[in-house]
Amino acid sequence: MNGLKPNLSFDPKDDYEKAKKDIFQAINSIQKLSPQQRERLAIELFGIERIELIRQVSTLFLSR
Repeated sequence: MNGLKPNLSFDPKDDYEKAKKDIFQAINSIQKLSPQQRERLAIELFGIERIELIRQVSTLFLSR
């Protein structure tokens, strides 16, 4: 997230705000992982086929 760290010190009461807080915490946690750990987590969450598809699409858009 470009080095941005949202303030997570609040305790939201509504489900939307809780979910948003959880996502920011997850992003911060993922940023601390090594590239190998990130890849392993992505495969566990999404499956190898989807990861390969994301890589192909990313390569296509980044090569423009």
